[in-house]
Amino acid sequence: MASQTPRAERFRARNVICTLAALALVLATGWAAFELTLASAIAGSSEQADRRLALFDRTLEAMIERFHYLPATIAQADESQGVLERPDAPAVRTSANGFLSKLNETAGADELFVMDSRGSVAAASNWWTLDSLVGQDFSFRPYFAEAMAEGSTKYYAFGIATSVPGYFLSQRIEGPDGPLGVAVAKINLGEIEANWWRSGELIGIVDVNNVVILSTRPDWRYRPLLEIDSTLVAHTASQQRYGDNGIRNEGIVRDFWPSRGAEMAFLHSGDPETDGYFLYSELRLPTHGWRIASFTPMGPLFRDAWTAAAAAALGCAALVLIVVLLVQRRRILAQRLAEHERLEQRVAERTEDLHTTNEQLRAEIAERVRAESDSRDAQTSLVQAAKLASLGQALAGVAHEVSQPVAALSTHIASAKLLAAQRNDREIGGILLTMDKVLDRISSLTGHLRDFSRKQTQVEMSCDLSPAISNGLDMVDHKLKRFGVDVHYARHRGALIVPANPVHLEQVLINLLSNAADAMEHTPIRLLSIAVVAQGSRVDISVSDTGEGIAPADIPNIFDPFYTTKQAGRGLGLGLAISYGLVRDIGGTIAVVSRPGRGSIFTIRLPLVVAAANINEVRA
Repeated sequence: MASQTPRAERFRARNVICTLAALALVLATGWAAFELTLASAIAGSSEQADRRLALFDRTLEAMIERFHYLPATIAQADESQGVLERPDAPAVRTSANGFLSKLNETAGADELFVMDSRGSVAAASNWWTLDSLVGQDFSFRPYFAEAMAEGSTKYYAFGIATSVPGYFLSQRIEGPDGPLGVAVAKINLGEIEANWWRSGELIGIVDVNNVVILSTRPDWRYRPLLEIDSTLVAHTASQQRYGDNGIRNEGIVRDFWPSRGAEMAFLHSGDPETDGYFLYSELRLPTHGWRIASFTPMGPLFRDAWTAAAAAALGCAALVLIVVLLVQRRRILAQRLAEHERLEQRVAERTEDLHTTNEQLRAEIAERVRAESDSRDAQTSLVQAAKLASLGQALAGVAHEVSQPVAALSTHIASAKLLAAQRNDREIGGILLTMDKVLDRISSLTGHLRDFSRKQTQVEMSCDLSPAISNGLDMVDHKLKRFGVDVHYARHRGALIVPANPVHLEQVLINLLSNAADAMEHTPIRLLSIAVVAQGSRVDISVSDTGEGIAPADIPNIFDPFYTTKQAGRGLGLGLAISYGLVRDIGGTIAVVSRPGRGSIFTIRLPLVVAAANINEVRA
């Protein structure tokens, strides 16, 4: 008994050490999982915040760029120089006020006004309102003094007369004997602030004084990120840059510090949405002297990290328990093998158990192989989906960028139409009217691209097939004429109304007509046929060509995204894929029949809302 006591004590001590080591291993695994998950989440959130800030920057710059030409236009106008050279002439002042009002009706700025060399407003676009700027003295505003000294300046401030904040763009007005005054355009950035608020982001624009001037949180406006010096508060109050109340010198952020490769911030305001720890990101706008600041809550990141830590710790604990069970099982087997009389029976039983286990392992291995194959297939699908999402974002960006020059071009065409009307030049007026229609078409298409790039609620619409087909032919008419394609259009006599968005249906038709023209580019016979056949509650639209046709091996993939039979650089392989989706959303179908060397026939079948009677074939 005395010899067995030390052995038992050693056994117990070994068990305690193993238990403590296992516990330490579980805790270390959980902590490592927490740190890795949190660091990865912070890095991902930082990259996402940087991308969002870059997008917000482009949106802000595009909005300001829309109005940058206004101060120079006002400064060069005869009306502006006239009112400064003859301020006591009522007719001249009336002419300048009218010019600024009409210009602002087209431009859409908040206010336009002209200041004389003393800083007094001589003419303004809101001269007729109760809060007119005419006669106001803004000589203490920096945008006046800096423009007089440097030629031009940009300045964000609270509107004194209108009580509306805005971004002031000013330009010095030159006279024969020196500066006459300053032309100013005030831009209201409330629209972009509203768009940011709808995005659900916690962001703000910080000016050179470290004061928030625009934010998705109204209670942050005109407050510094961190409490600033009282002398700066008094200096800005003299300029009335932040309104009558000036800066509310209560810091939004209690503290900043670096952590895990990112900048952290602690906010405490009594509001659950802006209380706690946040990931801080910013983007500098050197042109304006601003910064766009973004705050991402750390709560969800911590929760995900703790979840990962708990899962890793439980997994590690399970592995330790399996090891313990295996050791215990081995000990029991050793004890059983010591029994010589039951050795053969137990060996047989164990052999059978091992055989069963091997079969299960084979089944598990086969299942694991199948699971890995499914995982690779899913990953391939996700990569393709990411490509489509990136392309959708690019298309939305292109549509957004195109809308700005289209708006500027619309303004110039409107001005040209006014000049043509004043000169009674009907020929130029007709040309401008045609250009205006084309510009409306471009605006409609870019609007469709923007609508297509974001999620929208379904709105029921309907359209007549005949105008849609005619518009589609008009859009590809230049290509048909260039390739020498003859068009045979079997037009329906009455109205055929289908439940579709006219722009979507025209887009489908344009894709089919353009593809047909491309297919006949090098064929000796070039005939494009369009047939419309109404049968009961549906209508079939057939577009056939005499082109090169489609190979049988390509037809099963013809409606897949990024699949194209054209030469490199002639297409992305998205036209038929988008058309297929649009027709399917309408409730219709699209099919193709093709014979290589003899042409193809694409047939669109759509449900009818209103059906007409007869078909009249007309040569186009």
